[in-house]
Amino acid sequence: MSGKAYGAIQVRQEADVDNTDSSPSNNNNDTITERIPLLSAITNEKNPSPSQLSTKSSVVSVAVQTDPTKFTKALRYLAAIWSDTTFDWISPLLETGNANGQLNVEDLDELPLPDDCETSQVYAQFWRCWTDELDKARVDTNKSNDDNSAASFLVQPTTTIHNYQPSLIKALARAFGADFLRAGLFKLIHDANIFVGPQVLNHLIQFLRNADAPIHRGVMLTVLVTVSQIVMSISLRHYFYKCYTCGLQVRTAVVLAVYKKSLHLSLKERHTFGNGGGPGEIVSLVGIDAQRMQDLMTYLHAVWYSFFQIGLAMYFLWGQVGASCLAGVVVIVVLIPVTKFVAGWLSGIQKILMKARDERVSLNNELMNAMK
Repeated sequence: MSGKAYGAIQVRQEADVDNTDSSPSNNNNDTITERIPLLSAITNEKNPSPSQLSTKSSVVSVAVQTDPTKFTKALRYLAAIWSDTTFDWISPLLETGNANGQLNVEDLDELPLPDDCETSQVYAQFWRCWTDELDKARVDTNKSNDDNSAASFLVQPTTTIHNYQPSLIKALARAFGADFLRAGLFKLIHDANIFVGPQVLNHLIQFLRNADAPIHRGVMLTVLVTVSQIVMSISLRHYFYKCYTCGLQVRTAVVLAVYKKSLHLSLKERHTFGNGGGPGEIVSLVGIDAQRMQDLMTYLHAVWYSFFQIGLAMYFLWGQVGASCLAGVVVIVVLIPVTKFVAGWLSGIQKILMKARDERVSLNNELMNAMK
């Protein structure tokens, strides 16, 4: 006798079973029918039809031959894909907020936090890339593996001075650049589908004007515009989700780096930190500059997708109105210097404001220290 377990059913196979001996088989059938409602419904029939018998045999065959472990894994895999695509994993939190009328901090535990978004993982990933940047700039000295070895003096240290400044941008790009590039891929898909709607609308107008046009052409155009809108919506949501996640990772890494650096500074070094701003500049780095870097992640892709959108728009407009579309290009070119001037003016005002904030924080710290 040999046995194999398949889910909740244990099928026992016997080499020689007498068909006339019905007691063991009846017991097994009772066990199976109790655990499978479909079999129970079939076997309760007094005179089952051939179709019912066929259904019963097929169900037993599937129950015996199918490995539910692989089937469960496949279902979980498909459910995970659906949840990630449609953001269904946030539904429990929304249901809790709808039921209670408001959300509390404890309710956030229902959201599954990805491993790459944990603070320890984010900082470890950033620190590994930042250490690589420091290794490129520091003096490298090759030493013997065993300093107590008698032959260690034979190893001549080789020193190489790199004229290289550690780059925070490069470290952040190496640490979190992969997710940022994936977000750009979603943005590319979204921008490409933006122009599907106008093109399909043009073909729909031609379809409605032509009385002899086949109906399947209109159905195809309708399905095409529907699918493109769905893909565009999903792509845009994933683009912003990945950009916000990447921005949060960048902000977390910068805040932790500044905080740990400030712990190693003496009291005198803290008051002369940076350009003399002292604690005020440290607070500005943590509270303002880090937040700006997070906000930048969302719109940094505009460096390339703005040209992509303008190029496709000009291409399709040229096919519709010809050279008249160049008037819009002239307006854009004329507004570039104006936009640059306004941006520079706002940047100058922002620098003055930042300096005033640093002075305010430094003055507050001095007053608090004097009161102590």
